[in-house]
Amino acid sequence: MEEQMDSTARAGAAPTGNGVLVSIFVPDNHPLLQLGRALDWVAIRAVMVKYWREAGKNVDGGPGRPWPVSLYVPLLVLMRIQHLNDRGMERYLAYDAAARVFIGWTKESTPWVRDHSNIARAVGALGVAGWREIDELIVKQAVELGFGDPSILSSDTTVQEPQIGYPNEPGILRGVAQRVYRALKKMGRRGVEGGAAGIEKAKEIFRRVKHHHLFAKGPEQKQEVLRQLVEQTKELMGECASVVERVGQATQLVVKSGIEKLKQMEAFCAILLPQILHWLGTGAVATGKLLHAGVSEARAIVKNKAGKRVEFGFKWIIHRIGGGYIFGQRVEAQADENKMPLEAIKDYKEVFGSESKPEMVVYDRGGCARTTIEELHKLGVEKVGIVPKGKSKWSVAEADQKEVMSQRGQTEGSIGTLKRYGFGGRRERSNQTVEAAGQRAMVSLNLNKLMRDVASRQKEAQMATA
Repeated sequence: MEEQMDSTARAGAAPTGNGVLVSIFVPDNHPLLQLGRALDWVAIRAVMVKYWREAGKNVDGGPGRPWPVSLYVPLLVLMRIQHLNDRGMERYLAYDAAARVFIGWTKESTPWVRDHSNIARAVGALGVAGWREIDELIVKQAVELGFGDPSILSSDTTVQEPQIGYPNEPGILRGVAQRVYRALKKMGRRGVEGGAAGIEKAKEIFRRVKHHHLFAKGPEQKQEVLRQLVEQTKELMGECASVVERVGQATQLVVKSGIEKLKQMEAFCAILLPQILHWLGTGAVATGKLLHAGVSEARAIVKNKAGKRVEFGFKWIIHRIGGGYIFGQRVEAQADENKMPLEAIKDYKEVFGSESKPEMVVYDRGGCARTTIEELHKLGVEKVGIVPKGKSKWSVAEADQKEVMSQRGQTEGSIGTLKRYGFGGRRERSNQTVEAAGQRAMVSLNLNKLMRDVASRQKEAQMATA
């Protein structure tokens, strides 16, 4: 097996293989380098170090191999600019000259990155909160540079749809069995006994699901097979409980992780199985129906879009300030739409300070409620640009109504652009990783927007002095 290079190799170390060193000129006005000079690296570094420290990375010079902070801070920023995954970033760094200048590799002959796994760990260690803080830093930086206008706050809700199959009940139960099967197999390889019965139960569920899909004919047969699947899953959960009780407090990491997974599936099925039985008995889908064994907080959200009445995933509220910079967060699937403009103000104050407030708040007719409009005025918002329902009157003057509709359209466009940066349709399989992917998508959009604005200003300045 080929030996991998140390992620903290000595700077300037010459490559050991045969080859040719090439010098490539990268001009100072390259968009990446212009953006690099505009970013507040001290603040970005402070945020990343804080979350890496919480994740147990050796950022403070403790015993053992140090975490290469100076490498990964610009590397992760560059990764979001180029919207690359960890493997793509590894390849990109090996050959792109501007990328090497951006992260400070102007003299090193060989990369310091060991492989894509290290990049993935650096990304994952920041979590949802870390990426959200970085996004808010970029938004504030854009405002300080004069590209963002915080006097206008336009918000809307959208659905982040992870890449999951259609949530039919047999498929969800198979997902539960697959996770239990993998956990018990891994624990068995670590010497944990008593998991064989659970493994066999999981295999029975796999066969039963296949029978449901291929051989059960008509609704009556399919419902009968589903009832059998529910009973088999109950038995599987009983086996999980036995293993958890037998193992007790595990010390090995793999066993500890397996026990945690078994407990998660027990808690998931405690909610899911009654929901399935409710549907079998009444024909009505239970409120808050679970959709996926891994992404357990995903829900069916009615949007009534043309050709797509229901979307499956997480509900988000996205905020856009003047100039096109965005921030946002996940909200409850059943969150009251009338309250979302107030939630927008709350998020705005978290970014720009508790005493700050926008001059104009824009929202669609879903937020049109008299109490909401009155509350916004009490908070000091001069212009409440909420599109009225039916024959209700606007709460802003006619001159401002065109601006409201323009901002609404631009917000919809920003949400569409956000989805092109990987906001939805991703393969993450946990609530936290899906949500973190949403925050990373906003970082990518804002960094690219800021890079274009900085480059455009530089170009205008050069033309003015020419």
